[in-house]
Amino acid sequence: MNTLLTLDYEVFFGRRTGTVARTLLEPTEALLKVAGRHGAKMAFFVDAGFILRLREEMKKAPALRAEHDAVCRQVERLARGGHEIQLHIHPHWEDSRWEAGGWKIDVSRYALHAFEPDAIRDIVSRYSGVLRELAGPKSAYAYRAGGWVIQPFGKLRGALRDAGVTIDSTVYAGGRSDGATQPYDFHGAPPKSRWRFDADPLVEDEQGAFLEVPIASRRLRPDFFWRFAAVKKLGGAKHRPFGDGAAIAMEGGDLLRKLLTPTTSVVSMDGYKSSFLDEAAKDYRRRGLEDFVVIGHPKALTPFSLERLDAFLGSGRAGRVATFEAYA
Repeated sequence: MNTLLTLDYEVFFGRRTGTVARTLLEPTEALLKVAGRHGAKMAFFVDAGFILRLREEMKKAPALRAEHDAVCRQVERLARGGHEIQLHIHPHWEDSRWEAGGWKIDVSRYALHAFEPDAIRDIVSRYSGVLRELAGPKSAYAYRAGGWVIQPFGKLRGALRDAGVTIDSTVYAGGRSDGATQPYDFHGAPPKSRWRFDADPLVEDEQGAFLEVPIASRRLRPDFFWRFAAVKKLGGAKHRPFGDGAAIAMEGGDLLRKLLTPTTSVVSMDGYKSSFLDEAAKDYRRRGLEDFVVIGHPKALTPFSLERLDAFLGSGRAGRVATFEAYA
C-alpha cells in the first residue's frame, strides 16, 4: 500500500487568519523533522492565492513583505528537499484585502466555480504559475479544491486541464457538507483508492483526462467528536495547535450532525484525528486498497499529532510512503 502524506499549506479564513509564523512556518519545520527521521517525502498543496495577495498588498505594510518572503523561501526549500508543491486554490483571496492592520476576509466567493469562466481560467493560470516560479516547472500538476468544494467540476475542467493539471486529490468517500459557503457531497464515489474521471470526479471514466487519488476516509461515531472537544478544551499544551487563528464556523447543521449521528471524516494527521491513523491504515489494507492519502494542515498540527505521525511512520504500518510522482 502507498501512503501519501499531503498538507494543505494555508492560513485560517475565519475571524483571525493567524500569523504566518505560527500557522505555516513553525509547524512545517516541526513536521519536516518528523518526516526526515523516516526519509518520508510529502506533498504540499500550497494556497497560491495567499502568496499572490501578499504580493499585491505588501506595499501597505513592511510586515507583509517579510511574510511573503518567508513563505516563498520555505516553499522553495520544500521543493529543493524533494517534497512536492501542488496546487491548492482558495479563490476568496481575490476579494480579500489587508485593512487596518489585519486581513479582511471575504468568503462570499469561497468556491472557484462562483467565478465567471474567464476569471476561473485566469485564477488557475496565475496560481499554478506562481507555484512553478517557486518550485519549478514540474510542480502544480495535482490539484486540491479549497474546502473540498470541487462540485460542479464542469466549470473547472478546461482551466485545470489547460494549466497542466492531471491529478485531483479532493474527494473523500462519504464526505458531505451542507453549508452555503462550503457545499460538497461525495456520496456515491467509486469504492476504490484511485480512478480516472473526466467531467465529474465521482463518475469513473477510463478515458478521462484526470486521475482521482482521493483522500482516505473513515466512518466515525458521535462519541469521537465529544472526546475531540474534551481533549481540545482540557488536553493542555500537548493538544494545543500550532496555529493561532480561527477557522470558518461550520454551517448547515454539520456540527450537530457530527455530535449526534455517525459521519464520515477524512483520515488526518491533524490534532486528535491523528489518533485513528493506525486503525484507518489497517482497514485500507484489509480492504485491499492500494492508496492511503492522509491529509493535514500545518496550522492544525499539535505535539500530540506529530507524536502519532512519528509512531505511525516508525511502525512500518504506513507501507511505502509515496508522492503524486508515483501516479503522474
